[in-house]
Amino acid sequence: MRRAAPRWARVALALGAWCWSASAYAAEPLLWNPAWPKFRPAEYAVTGVAGLASFGIYFGIPNATEPRWVGGILLDDPLRSSIRLHTRHTLGTARFTSDVAALTTATWVVGLDSLAVPVVRGKPDIGAQLTLMDSEAFALATLFSNSMFKLIARARPSYVDCENDPYFDSLCHKNDTSSFPSGHSTFVFTAAGLSCAHHLHLALYGNRAADVLACGGTLGLATLTASLRVFGDRHYVTDILAGALIGFSFGYGVPTLLHYGRGRSEAGTAQTPQPLGLGAPVGPTFSGTF
Repeated sequence: MRRAAPRWARVALALGAWCWSASAYAAEPLLWNPAWPKFRPAEYAVTGVAGLASFGIYFGIPNATEPRWVGGILLDDPLRSSIRLHTRHTLGTARFTSDVAALTTATWVVGLDSLAVPVVRGKPDIGAQLTLMDSEAFALATLFSNSMFKLIARARPSYVDCENDPYFDSLCHKNDTSSFPSGHSTFVFTAAGLSCAHHLHLALYGNRAADVLACGGTLGLATLTASLRVFGDRHYVTDILAGALIGFSFGYGVPTLLHYGRGRSEAGTAQTPQPLGLGAPVGPTFSGTF
């Protein structure tokens, strides 16, 4: 039987839909700073190569048959003992919910904010730029993450238990060496980083509070997704922290460094849009303080 989406997922989508509909009547215009470079030919090449390489590494290179790193570090083992769930039902629920949260986050960031909102507001060209930046950040983050877990081959938290009892977990010996870093965490924090970069530099929703709320909301969903991977005993805490760091670095860093943070010296105050109603130019203000 198909499981119903959790209530929080429906609330998150409803919130996103409300912001989307409200954006059509937003007070602040959605403007692209003329000093920001648009997607360059080199970036098309980098995105394509990184995306293909990421798929090639994931599907073309087999996982290590034996882990190169077994066990936790720092507080991994005490936290696993105290917060992981134990029954197959609760473990399955946590894992399913983490998948739903990850898809909800990606839908909000890419489907709603990068595609639908700019189109509704009459700025499909900005939507195209956001979608291209999203693709680039995801391609690079995924390539980095996939390469790491293929090379590092850290055992899942349940590996030793599954060696002693093959029925310890329903996922015993499935992707045993794909623990570090957490792919779910990398994925959702890339999305959250993109959301914060876009909303803090562009008036996507046309309202400062709504745009800041979108950044906070996606960070909250990303944190929920990552935490559920620990509750579901698929990752250690250090796995999700590493994934969060990788994902947010690429998600926020790629568009900010290559686009939003560029061309400040060339842009005068009169040229720079101030979509969030701030007294200083939006790009320099947020890039330097967030």
